[in-house]
Amino acid sequence: MQQNLMEIPNYGIITFASTSYALKAEKVMKGLGKIFMIIPTPREISTSCGLAIKLEPEGLKEFLQILAVEKVPVQGVYRIEEEGKNKILHPISPQED
Repeated sequence: MQQNLMEIPNYGIITFASTSYALKAEKVMKGLGKIFMIIPTPREISTSCGLAIKLEPEGLKEFLQILAVEKVPVQGVYRIEEEGKNKILHPISPQED
């Protein structure tokens, strides 16, 4: 499934204020058997080094609920559409999805 996540043109991204929060999120989600990838935060979102979670957009709501229960603070939530070499970012509020 991770191979599929690498290739999908529309996906969700969850960003964190620190690498330690991203790693905590990874640990929580792996423990629950969730499907996702840890990736470098896309440059279109932040130019600083950092990690983000990439997942199918349909899973955003569930991931955000789990992270809230586990007290893992989220910095940003995005839906991304790739059109050729361009990425269209749709920032969303964690409460919207």
